[in-house]
Amino acid sequence: MSFTPFARYRNFTLENFKALLEVYPDAAKNYLWNDLIKDIKGTEDDKKVYKKTAYQQACQLGFEDRSSNEFKVHNYLFTFEDENLEKYLEFWMKTYYAPNPYVQSDDAPMLIYCELVKEIISSENHMVDYNDFFNRRIGGKSSDILLNALQISNLLEYKHIEGKNVLLIDESNLQNAREEVEFIEKEFPIVDHKNKKEFFERYSYSNFCKFFGISSDLTKLTSTSKKATDFPRNHIIFGAPGTGKSWTINKDLKDLIGDDNDADYERVTFHPDYSYANFVGTYKPVPDHDENGKEIITYDYIPGPFMRIYVKAMENARSGNARPFLLVIEEINRANVAAVFGDVFQLLDRDEYGVSIYPIEASEDIKNYLAKKLGGAPEDYAKIKIPNNMYIWATMNSADQGVFPMDTAFKRRWDFTYLGIDDSDTDIRNKTVVLGSKIRKRVEWNELRKAINSFMAKLKINEDKQLGPYFIARSIVVPESGNEIDRNKFIDTFKNKVIMYLFEDAAKQKRETLFAGCGEKNKRYSKICEVFDEIGIGIFNEEIQTAAAAVDVEPETVQEA
Repeated sequence: MSFTPFARYRNFTLENFKALLEVYPDAAKNYLWNDLIKDIKGTEDDKKVYKKTAYQQACQLGFEDRSSNEFKVHNYLFTFEDENLEKYLEFWMKTYYAPNPYVQSDDAPMLIYCELVKEIISSENHMVDYNDFFNRRIGGKSSDILLNALQISNLLEYKHIEGKNVLLIDESNLQNAREEVEFIEKEFPIVDHKNKKEFFERYSYSNFCKFFGISSDLTKLTSTSKKATDFPRNHIIFGAPGTGKSWTINKDLKDLIGDDNDADYERVTFHPDYSYANFVGTYKPVPDHDENGKEIITYDYIPGPFMRIYVKAMENARSGNARPFLLVIEEINRANVAAVFGDVFQLLDRDEYGVSIYPIEASEDIKNYLAKKLGGAPEDYAKIKIPNNMYIWATMNSADQGVFPMDTAFKRRWDFTYLGIDDSDTDIRNKTVVLGSKIRKRVEWNELRKAINSFMAKLKINEDKQLGPYFIARSIVVPESGNEIDRNKFIDTFKNKVIMYLFEDAAKQKRETLFAGCGEKNKRYSKICEVFDEIGIGIFNEEIQTAAAAVDVEPETVQEA
């Protein structure tokens, strides 16, 4: 018997393993192995070393798969921190066999660690001369590299006795060693020792978890953010236009994931043409080049915002330091949510840990994509759940025209927070502006909108059609300093947003009553705006003017912007 168990590149230490991982390019990119070398990180000498020997060690480590022409590695290792990388090395070393697809020999394969441990257990003093074992059972080169690799084990002890390299097991660990060998031989047997794909999948994430007796279900996580558990996973904030729905989500977003963190969340706005393919993902044509460099069109799975955040959350789960990830959906009811969510709708039912109660069957496209991004085989992702470090928040404005209704089954899977018409008006109190060129009056924006809302309520116009504090943008109605609102900006916005909204939507059937101050000109939007330029809030019904409590202003006291 004579074979060399490893490529002679570097010892199997944590530092060397991390250095090996660092040379790899983007594992999600579509490469052929022959094209990979140009994107290997480092100098030209590094590329040569990789091509000559480093890739052999990566293959023998079970990290790199050469069973086809496509670039394939275990992506989950890139998410591991040092503690889990050390665990991987232990898992690999104890289940490694040779010869294998990357160690050519006609000899019968053996689980090297198990065979060594069995000899130690059966020996008189529970120790063996390592060099003797290597020469008898292996007989090739790289005995020093194997010796260093074996010392990764927490059960083996190394001693140099009378010029010999001795490996031994303490008597207190003998039973543990017996049980470990039995477990490895039963759960990680050698099936087809020349099959590259089988060798690669031997070191999948699910097998890593099986070896250490931990759950491979990455959905039940404990977030590192103490505040994270204070927030609902599925949350819809709704209210009238301008009540601060998006502002509230932005504020909570910072509390959840931290300031200036653009990497851990995505924001999407739904619209009537938005679809499942946009939201979750689908195959789309993408430009590419054939082996001769000619431009061609191929098809690839392009993930949507839901799938991108899902992958980030699952990747983070493997780091051992889980943190929250957030998907923000603006105007959720402006799309047909039943069609957009599709089967993902089932995942919104969460248990007490925040994990989906009911998994869904992943399509072949999704299984292949997740295997490519997260590592392992597509079959590992036959069923998927939303993990509890993934949050989905949305805003909803039921006053919009042409919105899609939500059914009860969809609604019950969300926590709803209603923002009342006056709930967030603190910052706009006492903020005033002078309106009108002929009749000048100073009016407080907050009092004006309340007066308009009260009058609309008397006209039986629902609250969700009324004006929230920030129907006009916060940047306009909350000055950086003082209480004086920029007059020109306010006037332009009031005409383009407030008057337009009231005229075309909220008070469409009550124009003559609402805009009574315009007289006969209240039937045309452009004429109402002209009158507004001249008399300001005088365009409205007298009841609104009185309730707004505007104050006459002398021309010389007007503060122009």
